[in-house]
Amino acid sequence: MRALRRRIRAPIFRRLSTRLLFTLTMLSALPLIVVGLFMRSVTQESISEVIRNQNSLIARRAANEIKLFLNTPNTLLKILLETRDIIDMNPFTQKLILTKVITEYEPVFDRIFTIDSLGQEIATSDFGPHETNYLDKDYFVETFEGQKYRPSVNFNEAQEPYVISSYPIRQFDQIVGVLVAEINLKSIWDLVDDIKIGETGNAFVVSGQDKLIAHPDKKKVIDQSMVIDMEIIEEVKQTTESSRVFNSPEGTSMLGTFVYLHEFDWIIVIQQPVDEAFSVASTMLYQVFGFVALVIIVAILLAYLLEKRITFPLTTLMNGVKRYAEGDLNFRIKIEKYDEITLLAEEFNSMAGNLLENQLKLRRVERLAAMSKFATLVSHEIRNPLNSMNINMQILKREMESPSGDSEKKQKYFNIITSEINRMENLIKNFLMISRPPRVDFLPNDLHSILDEVILMHKANAEQQNVHIQKEYSNRKMMANVDRDQMKQVFHNIIINAFQAMPEGGDLTVRTSIKRLRNRMDQIVRTIRIEFIDSGIGIPKDKIKEIFEVYYTMKKTGTGLGLAIARQIIEGHFGTIQVKSELGEGTRLIVDIPIKTGSVAHKDDKQVNVEQ
Repeated sequence: MRALRRRIRAPIFRRLSTRLLFTLTMLSALPLIVVGLFMRSVTQESISEVIRNQNSLIARRAANEIKLFLNTPNTLLKILLETRDIIDMNPFTQKLILTKVITEYEPVFDRIFTIDSLGQEIATSDFGPHETNYLDKDYFVETFEGQKYRPSVNFNEAQEPYVISSYPIRQFDQIVGVLVAEINLKSIWDLVDDIKIGETGNAFVVSGQDKLIAHPDKKKVIDQSMVIDMEIIEEVKQTTESSRVFNSPEGTSMLGTFVYLHEFDWIIVIQQPVDEAFSVASTMLYQVFGFVALVIIVAILLAYLLEKRITFPLTTLMNGVKRYAEGDLNFRIKIEKYDEITLLAEEFNSMAGNLLENQLKLRRVERLAAMSKFATLVSHEIRNPLNSMNINMQILKREMESPSGDSEKKQKYFNIITSEINRMENLIKNFLMISRPPRVDFLPNDLHSILDEVILMHKANAEQQNVHIQKEYSNRKMMANVDRDQMKQVFHNIIINAFQAMPEGGDLTVRTSIKRLRNRMDQIVRTIRIEFIDSGIGIPKDKIKEIFEVYYTMKKTGTGLGLAIARQIIEGHFGTIQVKSELGEGTRLIVDIPIKTGSVAHKDDKQVNVEQ
């Protein structure tokens, strides 16, 4: 799970400075964004209410003007119905009064005429009859039957609109005829044309039967085009006034205000595109977002400056601590501020001074202890070859002084003395290697070749000790930048320790492979792994951590330098060496060497974890 979280979490958010910058920016910008969205919502609702009220006022005013316009001729017609000239159904008197009315109200009426019970025209306001029989006309049939006629729009020869208004002529409570008037609607058209809402908003009038009565586009009225759904008309007819958003036949979203005229079964519609109606709110929204963006930029800048002010001392402190961790205890952290971080830096400086002083004391103590231990070890290790050399030199002297001395014996004692001298020389060389590591020459070398040379050197000893060496090499060529002689020394010391752990014989497996390990910088590096697996007596768990320490040995004749030298050389190659062992179950010694070492390596590239 930890590895999964590490992969999910973006590497950039692992830094404190980035998280701090992100947090400060969000804390400053998020409230502004929320406030901006809230202001936009409130503003749009307020503007929507204002627009609806404004359009409703215009629609009511237009409805009142239409009522006033239509009520005038209808009132006049009702008055005519009360006159004797109309009730008597005398064609001559009807002709006179109708002509007089049309003359006085010419802009309102196109024509007024009367029809008898047989559907024949009796009198008309203009010259000559227009129809021979009106029995099939809706306005005659419905009016004569006592029903209220709902007029529709018609067009005269000049393509001017008019509607027919009809009333029954009653005589002694019986319908004896019909009074019909053609009311000119040009004034209503002019009224609709004069209504402008915004840039493209307009008004139109439609009947309750979805018949277009007035519209700025005259062609739509002539063609009786559909401008609104019948469902909306039915909904509007249930109320006197309403407002809603609907789609026009062209697919444009419209904000519409509707006023229903019950007495005429007409609907006044004021419409405006939604985008245009709420353009003010949209503009305000863009302005708010622009302001928020500006504030975010300023917030980021201020957060960046604040983050630098906070994290710079932390970075300085961290670098100083890193210098201390690398051993530079003479370094001092300098922070020119007076806050908690400065106090912490001073404490670190004081701690470094104390550590340096204690380190010097510890070095002196360690030096004295090492010299004491070294003197004891050297005196013990050198005393034995010196005693052997002294004894053999005395014997060699007697043989040389004796006239009958045997030359073979002389050579034997000479070889013993030479062997002891070489033993002392190797002992001193190991001591010098521990105290003063030699310079490493990084050159490309095949580790398989080095291993083969060392194994060949120990082949005779392996046969003598009944140890079977098995090589399990990887198929790949193991090339790395290493010091050949020093790596031979490492493998030599490890194999010697393995032989000593199998006094009764056994198996030694040498295995190689390529591994991918994570270093201290959390980077994946490729290493060559060499494993030495023996079937010896094993190592107790409480002793595993000590086997790489200088002078530590579990053997009576050992110096405790072999594995210490091996670890020193491996770490000089920026690698790692580990031991896994169970008492009585053998030992597994693991060496990991980075493929890229030498000039391209760094101390931090040491692997911090080893695959099991």
